[in-house]
Amino acid sequence: MSREFVRYALYFLPAKGSSLEDFGDSWLGWSLTEGRVVAHPQIADVPIAAITERPRKYGFHGTLKAPFRLAEGVRESDLITEATALVSSKPAFEMPALQITRLGSFLAFIPQQPSAELQQLASSLVRELDTLRAPLNDAELVRRRSAGLTPAQEMLLTKWGYPYVMDEFRFHLTLSGKLQATELQSLKSILQNHTSHLTQTPVHVDDVGLVGEAEDGRFHLIRRLPLAAAKR
Repeated sequence: MSREFVRYALYFLPAKGSSLEDFGDSWLGWSLTEGRVVAHPQIADVPIAAITERPRKYGFHGTLKAPFRLAEGVRESDLITEATALVSSKPAFEMPALQITRLGSFLAFIPQQPSAELQQLASSLVRELDTLRAPLNDAELVRRRSAGLTPAQEMLLTKWGYPYVMDEFRFHLTLSGKLQATELQSLKSILQNHTSHLTQTPVHVDDVGLVGEAEDGRFHLIRRLPLAAAKR
């Protein structure tokens, strides 16, 4: 059976119909949950289409398990079955309210305080679904190493197929491509004003998005995998 997607990933996605989802989809210009282009907001003197060109195809998300190809003999249905069972064994939770910050040469939302639950969820997904992942090929290794990895990140890349996992994991929702320092500061101020209503309350994490990368490089939601009901 032919596969619909070339790679798969597990993402945090904002709740369907939430203000955070609406903002993220329009800001990046792509709804991965609906598989369609979305009009950018109109903000004076901000070239949003150019700023968001690089992250657009991925959709608005926080990576929990980075994109990977399926191992030989593994089908999409196998991934769905195993990921659903794993995610359903983890409790839903709240992450701290978000804030906009600079990460290297791009901007992103990150939690205002570290979240142990997020860290544990991401580490579990990376570790327990690793047998479904195909090894990186030479081109993929070269691309990852071109970022200039530390020895710890190189070890993680070799073991888990991605350098920013486990102790190197830093949850974020990307808002821009690479920008100059002056552009970053200006855009950060504009975005902080534009998104103040999104950064005041904790964010519910009730499910994990299983997504796939189509042949054109754009990511699409396959299904939301529910976490277990939070204990009260």
